[in-house]
Amino acid sequence: MWEYVICTGIWMAFIFGWLIPAIRKHVAHGIYAALGLGICFTAIILGNAWQLANVYPLPVIASVLSMFAFLLFILSFTGLKHRGKPTKGWEDTTAMVGTGVYRVVRHPMYLAGALWAIACILAFRSIPLIILGAISFYCLWMASKEEDKFNIKKFGDNYKEYMKKVPMWNIFKGLRSLREGE
Repeated sequence: MWEYVICTGIWMAFIFGWLIPAIRKHVAHGIYAALGLGICFTAIILGNAWQLANVYPLPVIASVLSMFAFLLFILSFTGLKHRGKPTKGWEDTTAMVGTGVYRVVRHPMYLAGALWAIACILAFRSIPLIILGAISFYCLWMASKEEDKFNIKKFGDNYKEYMKKVPMWNIFKGLRSLREGE
């Protein structure tokens, strides 16, 4: 019973705190991000109720993936807050950020959410969780695509050049580009 109360609270916070403002501003990436993370949180809360048989290495892999996702989120959050010159909240940047984790991937926060969704699937292993995790992953992927469009309008050709240099989510390609000095 408590799981459903917590899920209701999470969705109320996401709907009134993020989704409705994003809809009012017609910000597609905000809508996708709110839905993706809301679904991911729901999956985490309901995961224990739906969990299937325990397969030993999967929870360990899920834990490592979750820790990596959390680190990626923190690094991207601090990068936006300190280098993005936000006007209102941390997400309303006025300067393009291409340093730190943003030199490796363009959308590290959305990537962190997607990795977290995968970690939830591995941790809880159930059909409803696979479905919720896939929907969450898709929403965060679309948020990244829509934010690229938004940032092209906001930053113009500078962002197009940045897109050529830095991959959207491919960490390995981004690290290789850094090493090669591109």
